[in-house]
Amino acid sequence: MTLTKYQRGDAIDGWNDCPTPVMSSQNSSQQSLGKESIRHNQDREGILNLCELVFKKPMDLPERELTCYKSKLQTQIQTMNEEHLDFIESIFNEILEANINKNKVSHRVLEYMMVYEGVTKWCAPLKKIVNSV
Repeated sequence: MTLTKYQRGDAIDGWNDCPTPVMSSQNSSQQSLGKESIRHNQDREGILNLCELVFKKPMDLPERELTCYKSKLQTQIQTMNEEHLDFIESIFNEILEANINKNKVSHRVLEYMMVYEGVTKWCAPLKKIVNSV
């Protein structure tokens, strides 16, 4: 009687592998920490203004959900770590473009959620907004 890999206790390739992390310049150890990389309240206000513009676009969600997502995003933008501000700003800019590729942007948000911890509070609403534009 021949035993299977499972019965022999052999390692099963790819069984419990973690997803490959997405490398970005935000996590690069070669990134300089000069004055230009320091985010100020003006930058947060600029991102909040972009958020307002995004929510003025027509979306396929009920008004109640939009209000909920808007308040979650605005609250999180004011308190989130500065390392995430560039990402959310780039997503808002892509949403505001005339011809957005929803699948591509939604996939970027999903990958970001898998790589970074503690971003679900604002990434989940952001993904819903991307899919409803």
